[in-house]
Amino acid sequence: MRVLLVDDHTLFRDGLKTLLGNIDQFNEVLDVDCGQAAISFLEDDDDIDVVLLDYELGDMSGLEVLSVIKAENPEIPVIMLSAREESALIQDLLAKGASGFITKTSSSDVMLSAISLVVSGGIYIPPAILTGQVTTPNTSAPTTGIKKPLNANSFLAPNMAEHGYQLTQRQTDVLEELGKGLSNKEIARELNMSPSTVKVHVAAILKELDAKNRTVAVTMAKDMGLITT
Repeated sequence: MRVLLVDDHTLFRDGLKTLLGNIDQFNEVLDVDCGQAAISFLEDDDDIDVVLLDYELGDMSGLEVLSVIKAENPEIPVIMLSAREESALIQDLLAKGASGFITKTSSSDVMLSAISLVVSGGIYIPPAILTGQVTTPNTSAPTTGIKKPLNANSFLAPNMAEHGYQLTQRQTDVLEELGKGLSNKEIARELNMSPSTVKVHVAAILKELDAKNRTVAVTMAKDMGLITT
């Protein structure tokens, strides 16, 4: 998995880079110290599985950087990092395309779990926020419109959740393509993601379904009517 870390605090950036670099799952951790450098980096190399983006940068706001990344590379998930933990801020960032929000006071285990969830197609929100009275804006309607409460199953594929499986919608999309007999590279092209991200999704699918290989996973999913292919 290739990670791009964007943070202007050297100590935090180096510490997180070291943490991720010691985990086999993260085979390349790249870092830049400002928003413009992140934008320039992605213009030259967009084969990134996830971006970890500080909300408060020295040269521009993290929200500005997020907006540029999602406009130019909408398929790349972005997790916002911040020392702040404000409901309104989190709602705004999610509405503008962030795939998660991690407070800088979080433990290393929380950070690793959050990154894995987002790369697998989920949305990560701090548990304290998720279980509170926070609502997230309906991004298809004006911000003054109806708001939908968040819950732990909001980002799971409905048909999977009904059968007791914890696959995200994105993982279900990959499973559908597996049912067509496509390779990881072909699935990556179909779903507009990197092959390494597809590999992560496939591994998560096999683990969740307790299937020894992709053929078994597809057969199980078809037998239960979880996929249509």
